[in-house]
Amino acid sequence: MTNVKRSRATLIGVVLAFLIPVIGAKLVLDQNWYQGAVTNKGTMLVPPIELGDLNSVLPEGWRVALVDDGNCSDACMQGLYAMNQLDVALGKETDRVNPILITATGTTLDLTNVPLVKHIENGDLELAVTQLPAHNLFIIDPLGNVVLHYPTHADEEAMRAEAKNLLADLRTLLKLSKVG
Repeated sequence: MTNVKRSRATLIGVVLAFLIPVIGAKLVLDQNWYQGAVTNKGTMLVPPIELGDLNSVLPEGWRVALVDDGNCSDACMQGLYAMNQLDVALGKETDRVNPILITATGTTLDLTNVPLVKHIENGDLELAVTQLPAHNLFIIDPLGNVVLHYPTHADEEAMRAEAKNLLADLRTLLKLSKVG
């Protein structure tokens, strides 16, 4: 083999060494053969529910919310207790998160055991989140988007596990967020 042919073969080899991985990656992504890892523990809403002007009714910052439609049971009380405990669990980030209970009218739930949960009466706000499953906890970002939701459980152990999932996702959101 002459020097010219060796040089061409080397050049072609170098070009192929860079092009084959790029072409392979493009093929894998275009054919949907790659499924990215899911890091959130709650159910992500795609697209998120946008609250728009109703965001001004809510306290500033991140919000963890629960809707009381008048049919709340032990699961709702467990959810309220979990939201109340976020204050302690978040530590220095506690000022960035507000737990809220949303109702169209007054509530029959006893809120004396959950003093950190703010009660907001607004029928339009309750109507805006009716797409979510009933009696779920959900996270509202500072821009007024409902982004994740979590089921509530009447069983204390199950609710504690779900609260840990909510806390993990909330910590991740707070760490990555530049707003609120």
